[in-house]
Amino acid sequence: MKPRTYLVALAAVFVAVPVCAQQSGTAAGKGSIERLQPSGTAEHVAFSPRYAYAYGEGSGAKRSTWIVLTEKEPPLEDWLAARDAAEARRQWCEKEKTSFVALKLDPQFKVDLYFLCPANGGVNMEMLSTWNGLDSVVATFEVRDPKRLKGRILTGNGSCPAPNGGQAYCTATGDYTFDAPIVR
Repeated sequence: MKPRTYLVALAAVFVAVPVCAQQSGTAAGKGSIERLQPSGTAEHVAFSPRYAYAYGEGSGAKRSTWIVLTEKEPPLEDWLAARDAAEARRQWCEKEKTSFVALKLDPQFKVDLYFLCPANGGVNMEMLSTWNGLDSVVATFEVRDPKRLKGRILTGNGSCPAPNGGQAYCTATGDYTFDAPIVR
C-alpha cells in the first residue's frame, strides 16, 4: 500500500508543477486607453496594470513574442488553452470590465503591434509610428531570457523637445514596468 501512496503523491507533484508554472508576473505604472463612444466621441480610460505575462507564437524565423499587462489576475490556463488567444483576451476584457494592453514583438524583439482594450471588449490596434526618431511604443528590457522578460514599455503620441535637449512624447499615454514569466 505504501508504494501506491508514494506513486499517487509523486504524480500529484508532477501534475501541480505545470499549473504553478502558469502564473502571471507583476506590472506597474500608469497610462490611459482611448475608448470610443457610440456617438463617435472618445474618452480616455485610466489604466494601471498589476499583472504581466509573456508567451511566444509561431516558430523559427517567424516567431513573435507577446507581452500582456492586465489590471486583474488573468485566467492564464483558459487563455493558453484557447484556439484564439486574442479573442479570449477580448472576451475577458468585456466580461470582466477590465482593461489590458498586449504588445507584439517581432523575432528581433522590436515592436510590431500594440493592442489595447479599455474595459469594454472593444480592442484598439495601434501600429508603430515614428516622429522625429521617437517611436510611439518603446519596449526596453533588463532581463530577456527563455523564462522571463523584465522591462519597461513607454507609449505616446508626437515628438516634442524634452528638457534635456532630446525628444519626449507630446502626449504620453503610458509608462509601464513589467516582470513577466514566459508561459507555455
